[in-house]
Amino acid sequence: MKLRDLLILEARLAEEKDNVERLRDTLQAKGFWATAPQEISLRQADEFTLRALASVILDYYTAIENMFEEIAKVVDGSLPSGEEWHKDLLRQMKLDINGIRPAVITRETFTFLDEYRKFRHLVRNIYGFNLLPERLEPLLTRLPAVDRRLAGEIDGFIKKMYAIIRGSVPVE
Repeated sequence: MKLRDLLILEARLAEEKDNVERLRDTLQAKGFWATAPQEISLRQADEFTLRALASVILDYYTAIENMFEEIAKVVDGSLPSGEEWHKDLLRQMKLDINGIRPAVITRETFTFLDEYRKFRHLVRNIYGFNLLPERLEPLLTRLPAVDRRLAGEIDGFIKKMYAIIRGSVPVE
């Protein structure tokens, strides 16, 4: 990988980070982004609110997946295919790829993100009136912490890639 490729990748990731920030702002404006560790209750939420929140969570995970797709294409040189490509892409991001790159995310972050991936699949395959508040609540409650973890891990990954390109750190 060349410095130019990494600069382009970083710019594409920044664009998706802006999308994530916009989604975060939307949730904050409506009171669904916990600023302190607190549980969000949706027991009184109407169907429209549940559908809207599910859509924002779906968009959030889509932005994350877009980042991972860019990394897979630009750094790894391959994007998974087949019926389970979404799951395979997420798994690919937790791997250290010898001679190519360090892991993008930790195993713990993978576990959290896999729940959002599964939820996105669910939302795309059911009618919105079948959404259950108890499925959304833990995802919304956990989202700020997951967001902080992920942001730190992606930033750390980019820093490691710069170090690798400059030759100061060997690829793991």
